[in-house]
Amino acid sequence: MHTTASPEDHDAALRLILELQHGAATACAYLGRDEAGIREDLENLDQDWRETLRVSRGADGRVDGAALIEWDTELDRSWVHGPWTRKGRWEQQAPGLLESVISQAPVDRHEMYAAVENAQMARLAERCGWSAGEANFEYTASLDDDPSAQRTAHDAVRAARPEDLPRLAELHEAEFPGTYASASGLLEHGGSYSTFVHSEGGCVRGYLSGQMQGTDTLYVDFLAVAPEARRRGIARGLLDTAAQRKGARTITLTVDEHRPDAKRLYEALGFSRTAATRPYRRGGAADRSAPPPAGSDAAQM
Repeated sequence: MHTTASPEDHDAALRLILELQHGAATACAYLGRDEAGIREDLENLDQDWRETLRVSRGADGRVDGAALIEWDTELDRSWVHGPWTRKGRWEQQAPGLLESVISQAPVDRHEMYAAVENAQMARLAERCGWSAGEANFEYTASLDDDPSAQRTAHDAVRAARPEDLPRLAELHEAEFPGTYASASGLLEHGGSYSTFVHSEGGCVRGYLSGQMQGTDTLYVDFLAVAPEARRRGIARGLLDTAAQRKGARTITLTVDEHRPDAKRLYEALGFSRTAATRPYRRGGAADRSAPPPAGSDAAQM
């Protein structure tokens, strides 16, 4: 596998990624499917994708495979983007691409993420000794599907503040132990997350944290409500307020397969299941945390 500083190779790899991200059977679930979203996702990675990019080449010297990686040393975790290869080159190139990118990351735990339709990723994980995690189900709600629907801000919901951190951390760690983002990261000034809380009498009862994808889609990474405050409409209030404040026309989130109550909740709130994805992990104890940008942990409300 090759490192490359060549703009021509960067362009060739990007063309390959854009082409293969269109189909669930060849896509990496960390990235979007449309060109604008993919380009934005790549530019927002913690490490410059051009620096972590590794490519493979065919007999003619042209790029026929690519992979890249992002990592967080505080969480001791990396996220492999790819691999992607030309048709007929997967078995030969994918294992080397995978090993070449994870060797860059100064962490012990690594993760890949793909649609359940991506059978070649499942084979690669098994071949390389990675563990398959629980499936995640993607849900989407579009206001355009119901022109009469309105997402309005709720008085009890506001943007999270630094002083909310202790309570936010309590809720976050209870609902999503060992997940990919810390509570402090959700409140980081200038960070990628927008975080809202439902506060009553000075006490935070629930929170939502998400990121915009493109100009009109809100991706909900985390949503949790304290057990004693559930079934009071707090989840809907958080979703409505976040959508209204961010100008979103579509809300997307994912739910782990072991959360049937959460799936029923989102379906009752007008969400439709649009995809199923699965993580594959190497190193450390297996956990149920979802990946960043393309996957979220949605809790029972």
